[in-house]
Amino acid sequence: MVDDPILARSNTLIAGRYAVDTAQSLPDAGGGLPAFVAWDRQVSGARLAALAVSRDASPRVLALSVLGEPAESLMVPLAHGIAPLAAGKGYFVICSPPPGPPISTGLNLWPEKALLDLVLRPAAQVLDYLYRRKLTHRAIRPNNVFQPARGQPVTLGAAWAAPPAMHQPAVFESPYTAMCEAAGRGDGTIADDVYALGVLLLALSSGRLPMANMDDAAVIRWKLDLGSFAALTRDMTVPVQLAELLRGMLAEDPDHRPLPAQLLDLAKLRGRRVAARPPRRSQTALTLNDMAVFDSRTLAYALFRDEKRAIQFLRNGLISQWLRRGVGDAGLATRIEDLVRNRIADTKSGPLGDPLLVMHTIAVLNPRMPLCWRGFALWPDALAAVLAQGVAANAILLAVAGELLAGEIANAWSDQEPWRPVHPDMTQHRRLFQGEGTGGLLRLFYTLNPLLPNRIAGMAMGWVLGMADLMHFLESAAEKAGDSVIDPHTLAFIVARSDRKTETFASTLAGAKGAAAIKTAELVLLEDLQTRYYPVPMPALAKWAAARLRPDLIRWHNRPRREAMDVRLDALAQTGFISRLLAVTEDLTARAADIAGARLASNELLWIDAEIAAMDRNGTARKADSERSAQAIAGGIGLSVFVLMAMSVLLR
Repeated sequence: MVDDPILARSNTLIAGRYAVDTAQSLPDAGGGLPAFVAWDRQVSGARLAALAVSRDASPRVLALSVLGEPAESLMVPLAHGIAPLAAGKGYFVICSPPPGPPISTGLNLWPEKALLDLVLRPAAQVLDYLYRRKLTHRAIRPNNVFQPARGQPVTLGAAWAAPPAMHQPAVFESPYTAMCEAAGRGDGTIADDVYALGVLLLALSSGRLPMANMDDAAVIRWKLDLGSFAALTRDMTVPVQLAELLRGMLAEDPDHRPLPAQLLDLAKLRGRRVAARPPRRSQTALTLNDMAVFDSRTLAYALFRDEKRAIQFLRNGLISQWLRRGVGDAGLATRIEDLVRNRIADTKSGPLGDPLLVMHTIAVLNPRMPLCWRGFALWPDALAAVLAQGVAANAILLAVAGELLAGEIANAWSDQEPWRPVHPDMTQHRRLFQGEGTGGLLRLFYTLNPLLPNRIAGMAMGWVLGMADLMHFLESAAEKAGDSVIDPHTLAFIVARSDRKTETFASTLAGAKGAAAIKTAELVLLEDLQTRYYPVPMPALAKWAAARLRPDLIRWHNRPRREAMDVRLDALAQTGFISRLLAVTEDLTARAADIAGARLASNELLWIDAEIAAMDRNGTARKADSERSAQAIAGGIGLSVFVLMAMSVLLR
């Protein structure tokens, strides 16, 4: 145990061991990402680096799960988790510390021997270490490579707190990843790391960054037009032996780049040469989107940059005509004409027909291009990061991701070339996206990004990852809650982060119709969440639930029971358990007894009314009989009086 003031005031330890001190930043340790000092509670004085994860960009879950043991010349992720901030919470990746400043702080000219011994060899060893674990680095750049002191080998920085290659400058990426959305570059292959390492060696051999002061579009265009090696070295003088090495590391075809293990034996590598056939070029340029195009490789990029013009040029035959006459590639022109002809004959694709035509045309013109759809380029294995970027700030990109899933676009794209990587779970992703009730992009986003928090505005200061975190937040927000506490965003979050049983309750809520059904389904879901994930008193949420249940007491017919239940709700709300509230208001036995009692009372009332009606009918009959009897008696009395009077007269 370490007696440290930082640890003493931190009530949250990552992995029960590491404390983050956000008051001490490490501005050069994160390769451009925010980094802070971290301390190991089990090792006295062990100072580490904590890289902050953005709410909008998922960390690399696979790498975090595979790595964890210290490795030479690499900032390895040791743990990751939630830690307190000055206001709220954040998520951090704890890494071994950088051994010194990044080499970007003084980008000096390195001698060739130092490049090979101090940069190439340790970096190649790290890449081989990752390659054997089926991982990539994807963050080799000057501000993320560190050197403890002059004459000592470098260390590759951390690459685990953000999507792969998201923060890579375009010059350090091949044109086919540089043109992608920042979050859409994907894990790639180890050949992408070899490429970035080649650019780093070139920068150190000259003492300056190649293609400096050029925007990303210009970098990509030059690399496509001239080839990466020629574009990067066009204004540099490179030693012959180093040039041969870099030519292989910067090859356009990833299969032509050497593996990391081969970089460790340069004697054998120098005898390995793979010549790539340059693309056919036209003597006359085709101008598209203000780009002068001379070959099919650059044409594919130009079509991607201007989809509207691309469709126009494809339909009027200008593309195929230029390929046949200018480039002299009749076979390629025929393939494009077939694509256009099939598109015209296709009546099933609807509005997706033209984007499909552009996508297929780009893939035929240059099979190395990424998936290009509606002006966006990405690799399918980057879907999780693309969804995170779309949900955070790019509704158009989110819609594009939805189209890719709904139309099975990624499968149609990958089928054209067998080598193209397709995420092995893409079919499952599509099922989640198209699922009933709580399906959709939000559910898929939360499923594929398990370390990113719920994104509703009220949770911005926290890092809500699971059901316990969610219930804790709902308890704190219950006093100001409106008619509902579970919005569609949170419902998708619940389905993605819970089990099948909870998903059933969530689906019931998603499919509920009418205010009463929705209210009941929401309370039942909250009861399940509290019972199974957060079984502690939640008086604020229970009070909110009681207020929602109170209007339903009107359903109960027995007035004394209803008044007792009203008092009972207040008492149970203070205990903080929603299940107890529902046990009172949703007691089926008591409800059945209340209904039976109401029916019995109703039947008795009907019987009484019938008796009164019968009595009324009998009273009327007796009144008539009485009147007749009275009339008869009166008549008899009158007759008697008349007889007596008559006899009286006669007797006189």
